[in-house]
Amino acid sequence: MQNLFSFRFSENIWRVMPDADPESSLWVIELRDADRREVSFAVVDPENLALKWHRTIEGTDWWTSLTAFSHNRIFLHNYRYPEVPEPTDLLAVNGETGFLSWIMPNYVLVSSGVGELLEVATKQGDSFKHMFCNAATGALLALNEGLPETTTEVILKEPVRYIEGNMFFERLAQFITGATGGHIPVAIDYLEKRPYIIFSYYIYEQDKTVQYLLIVTDQKQQVLHEKLSEGREGTGRSTMMLKASTLVYLKNSNEFSSLTLS
Repeated sequence: MQNLFSFRFSENIWRVMPDADPESSLWVIELRDADRREVSFAVVDPENLALKWHRTIEGTDWWTSLTAFSHNRIFLHNYRYPEVPEPTDLLAVNGETGFLSWIMPNYVLVSSGVGELLEVATKQGDSFKHMFCNAATGALLALNEGLPETTTEVILKEPVRYIEGNMFFERLAQFITGATGGHIPVAIDYLEKRPYIIFSYYIYEQDKTVQYLLIVTDQKQQVLHEKLSEGREGTGRSTMMLKASTLVYLKNSNEFSSLTLS
């Protein structure tokens, strides 16, 4: 196991997503500065230990959200009417440069895994009209034109969360308590990548929750044990995911870190 990459941002990490290309080592990150109500995006390359770019994208605002990363394009949705929780516009950003490639008002992304074409939709009355869209140019095509026979799906593993009351929680909690010299988890996120077993768990300290990462082998040999965050108000959502042999996890809500498990 090798420590690949770690980068700390001044903004909070809101969402992380890998490139759907299984050969790619790129990850896109959605970042938010709540004080300034600004959203920005970054692409990192853990395999080559690089932050490729980080910037505010033209045409985005506080309500813009990351939707997909494929075809060397990052796809974002805008919400023109924030009081209505429905996306209204689709933006495509060049994954290599971080600059806007095209914007398609009144369309939303349905699927990004159909060859070089996206499936998009626009609202017409109470229903939606579906179209194909060229990922590189934004050009629209009829839905029945040029449908490829193969699709690419990124294999991304996210952890299973166990809390008190789950039939497996007590057994996992007892293992963590023994492996860490006394930590008593209140929630456990669990991943496997044989021979590694990965836990992201939470404990109480002074009425706050503290999050740790624990990695052991299936022979119970401890490989890594580190604090990810402290002084949290609660457990929050999962902060790790696995693509192929690359484990990505977040520290203190603003630090992107990765390990290769091999």
